[in-house]
Amino acid sequence: MKHTTLKIIYTNFWSHPVRSLGLVILTAIASATLLSSVIFSKSLDAGFEQLSSRMGADLLIVPRGSEAKDQSILLQGDLSHRSLPREVLDFTRKLPGVKIASPQFYFTTLSASCCDKKVNIIGFDPKTDFTIKPWIRKTYKSEFKPGYVIVGSDIDIEEGGIIKFFDKEFTVVGTLEPLGNRLDQAIFADIETIELLRKAAASKGYNFISEGEPSAILANLENGADFEKLSQAIHERFDDLHVVPRKNMFDSVIATAGSFKIVVWIISGFFLLVVIAVVYIAFSVSTNERKREFATLLIIGATRKKLTNIVLGESLIASGSGAFAGTLFGAVAIFSFRFFIQDSLQIPFSLPNASTIFLTIIGALLIPAIAGIGAAYHIAKRVGKIDVYTALKEDA
Repeated sequence: MKHTTLKIIYTNFWSHPVRSLGLVILTAIASATLLSSVIFSKSLDAGFEQLSSRMGADLLIVPRGSEAKDQSILLQGDLSHRSLPREVLDFTRKLPGVKIASPQFYFTTLSASCCDKKVNIIGFDPKTDFTIKPWIRKTYKSEFKPGYVIVGSDIDIEEGGIIKFFDKEFTVVGTLEPLGNRLDQAIFADIETIELLRKAAASKGYNFISEGEPSAILANLENGADFEKLSQAIHERFDDLHVVPRKNMFDSVIATAGSFKIVVWIISGFFLLVVIAVVYIAFSVSTNERKREFATLLIIGATRKKLTNIVLGESLIASGSGAFAGTLFGAVAIFSFRFFIQDSLQIPFSLPNASTIFLTIIGALLIPAIAGIGAAYHIAKRVGKIDVYTALKEDA
């Protein structure tokens, strides 16, 4: 009897292939969007958490003309090849209320033995740095020596390996944990190593960084320090620069990320509601068309519970197979295109831990499937209560 029920379910499912495949595809879309929405949101949260734990500056000084990129400096290591006079750093350090100020150097090179695309190189002063060193210390706890570099997680060089810039070799002493942005494709070096690299570039005819002139200055302030007064003092002394307070560094990026999260959740919720509505309508129409079939099954000895199970079984095939296909597609898509996402959106994007991903996959499998079965449950119970005489009379 059980074998007969399964055969009826399978036969009925494929007797209307367009309708059945439509339900499978719709459920797959709902499952894929649900998985993508959760992973996307969790990845943004993880990316911002990692970035905020690394970024502890109260203010940022950049050359004027870099205002549009002042967040990219921190989020992506993406800066125009402008630099600040060395005097700006000395002046900032002497200002009342400034606890510490540290320079950073940014430039891009295509001349790298590791990669077939541009590499961002970020230089820092290990004596004063308070943003990069704490991050690096998780990987490399020894002192930096001239010629040592740390690479981002996406640069495929083993620790102790060698990387060449302008025919000069540099030693890779560690690989950083992923941040989920283009800093994962960056190389970090202290100012002595930056000077070696500058000289190597100059020997090849490239003069893309001035000696001792930082690309940006990051500062921490004393408690109670007045940012506006400090900013005014710096602007009165120097032209062609921009002072950015910490509260403004990530505003637009956070707003953009929040907007994307809202959009993907709306899309996910929409498709889930559509699945419930379409499954309910499809099975309602289908069971009305098959009243004679159900009445006949009752006449030949089928139980009413069996009729209910037939409808639920068909719903399980459509919803279950759709949820599986959608979850598989969504997982492959978001893992394959995660670098494209972070480059296109220019926001921190770091995949969550394995347990979160596993639970999300389980949820993406179960929620659309249960939603589809739940939508068909009322119809299935109604079929189980069908009146044989009335069904045969209406179909006559």
